[in-house]
Amino acid sequence: MNNNSFLFNNSMSSSGGSIYSLLSEYNNIKSGTYYKVVKAYYAKQKAEISGTKDTKDSKKDTNALSETTKELNQTQTDAKSLMSAADKLIDKGKDSLFKEKDITVKNEDGTETTTKGYDTDAIYSAVKKFADSYNSLLDSASSSSSNTVKNQAANMVKNTKTYEKLLGKVGITIGSNNKLSVDEKAFKAADMSTVKTLFNGNSSFAYSTSSRASMINFSAASEANKTKTYTNTGKYNSDYTTGSMMDSIF
Repeated sequence: MNNNSFLFNNSMSSSGGSIYSLLSEYNNIKSGTYYKVVKAYYAKQKAEISGTKDTKDSKKDTNALSETTKELNQTQTDAKSLMSAADKLIDKGKDSLFKEKDITVKNEDGTETTTKGYDTDAIYSAVKKFADSYNSLLDSASSSSSNTVKNQAANMVKNTKTYEKLLGKVGITIGSNNKLSVDEKAFKAADMSTVKTLFNGNSSFAYSTSSRASMINFSAASEANKTKTYTNTGKYNSDYTTGSMMDSIF
């Protein structure tokens, strides 16, 4: 009897405890306590995933990323401009700047003399554009936050210095800041065959400089791709073309 009573009392106690527990959970749900707990938990998880950064820190990171991207994009633009300027000088086809033309000169007595020669005005204009593009690329690449891009710019400068004496013969000097300066009067008075050696053809200074500019462009593009990663919201950075496509799907 005592044993049965013990079992019965334990059973009732266990049932009562279970019912009490269920009622307690029901009240917690009804009052919104569970909702608050779960909400607080996931808020904490989100903060941990984002590295506990606040909104201001996230904006700073985004702005820094944006500035780096702009910087690298500018370097690519400058590199392509130099490559384009070099291409115009390198061309040996029918539109080559170094193809001799009929040059007509008006004499003091009013007569005109026509001879075959180079269009020094057109050549000077193209070389001046080349030098300006070179200097712009040197500015953007040398001030880059990427050491890879800086190293490529240093290689371009090193290559240019090997032509320093020859450049000097046609009125082009390398400044202390490594930029090119073209003296118009000295350039137009120089031997155009020397200018042609420097700027025309695949073995020229213009060609080797274009190759260096191409490497700078490639390095800047590669560095730009490194900035195109996931954001703290789980999406790709907006600058990433493939990421934009993936974001549109998911």
